[in-house]
Amino acid sequence: MEKEQSKPNRLVLTCDLGGSLSRAVAQVYPDAVPELIVMSPEVADVSIDSIKHLQIEAGVNDSAWVGLGEEYYALGTLARTNFAGTTPLRALKNKYALPKIAALLWQVCCRYKLKNPEVLIHLLLPSGETKNNLELSKQLAVFLKQGIKTPTGVLKAKVRNFYVLPEGSGILSYRLESLDKLAFNKSIGILMLGYRNSSFFLWDKGTKGTSDTNALGMSWMVQQFTERTSVGLSKDDLRLVKALFDGGNGQFDSLRSLSRKSTPTGIQFDVALFQEVLPTVRDEYCRALNRWISEIGAVFDEILICGGTATFVCTQLLNYFQAEGLSIIWNGGVEIPSSLDTYNLGERIADVWSSHISHIKLIDKKFSYNRSSSLVPQPVAKPEPLPEPKPQPKPEPEVKKALLETRPNHDPWKNFLPMKEGI
Repeated sequence: MEKEQSKPNRLVLTCDLGGSLSRAVAQVYPDAVPELIVMSPEVADVSIDSIKHLQIEAGVNDSAWVGLGEEYYALGTLARTNFAGTTPLRALKNKYALPKIAALLWQVCCRYKLKNPEVLIHLLLPSGETKNNLELSKQLAVFLKQGIKTPTGVLKAKVRNFYVLPEGSGILSYRLESLDKLAFNKSIGILMLGYRNSSFFLWDKGTKGTSDTNALGMSWMVQQFTERTSVGLSKDDLRLVKALFDGGNGQFDSLRSLSRKSTPTGIQFDVALFQEVLPTVRDEYCRALNRWISEIGAVFDEILICGGTATFVCTQLLNYFQAEGLSIIWNGGVEIPSSLDTYNLGERIADVWSSHISHIKLIDKKFSYNRSSSLVPQPVAKPEPLPEPKPQPKPEPEVKKALLETRPNHDPWKNFLPMKEGI
């Protein structure tokens, strides 16, 4: 068994194929340092003739093409700039999961110079899209056995394990560990607000409860904003999301740069319009989100809120759940190691990172591996606190403390509780 454990050619990959960015944590098992891999979300189906002339060097971070059987795909910047590739927001994430995973595998194998590795893959999908995991696993295993065509040749690998869990599962596992024995006395809601959609599922005293997914992601607000302003903005403009975040924080320079007017007067007119429309769009989004949560009808003691879009509406969410008398645990209290967060994504990698830790724990258990060193790259940077709403009259100190709790007091990774679904 020890000989099997020491193989340097075993790769663990934990993937979150987000609508704004594909994120993965890669680690050569067992003891290599985990690394963050990212790729832009665009994808385009292409012909073999289209990619014959393309030259992509190994190690290029944001461009790839892969051939799965007779089908070929361009991904990332290559898809967007060469083939008018788009972000497939309307399609289910699992529709393009295989080419995206294949592209990430190619990047990682090039980086680590791996030949024919064994791969153990954990994929996060919205709670309503996790049923097709067996078919995905079979298809990926077949493609990797046959060989996936890539810019550097044929990539072959053996799929040792492939499993799918709902987005937010890693954050839930982290929170359960911090609660220890109290976890089985609590009902916990997990609300994931991403770019493409929002999803919710309930952990009810040790069992999985209600779950739901809808289209209320950041892309909904981007669409509404471009339609309401009607000044020629494109919902696919890569600057738009940052401009909305900045504008929501009272910084309008990014919004100013979106204007297509050629005169100072015209630009100022657009900025005034942007400032008028943005608060309305955000308010309508929050109202729609609150209605959806109410209609789910789940009863819970606390809620874990995560995902990049949550930052944009954090004050509104805090006010809503505070009025309901519920505790909010932002990102489940997960802390992001600064040495891992090489792209400054912050809370946007909280779920994939905590899921990766749980993934490694399960693999250690399967291989009876006694881990002597820490999984966490050091040092750990504490995330910046999210803004608080205006204080209510005479707030109760203990209530406020519970609402704004963000992390456990003890070592957060000590005796980390793995996910309940094993390998």
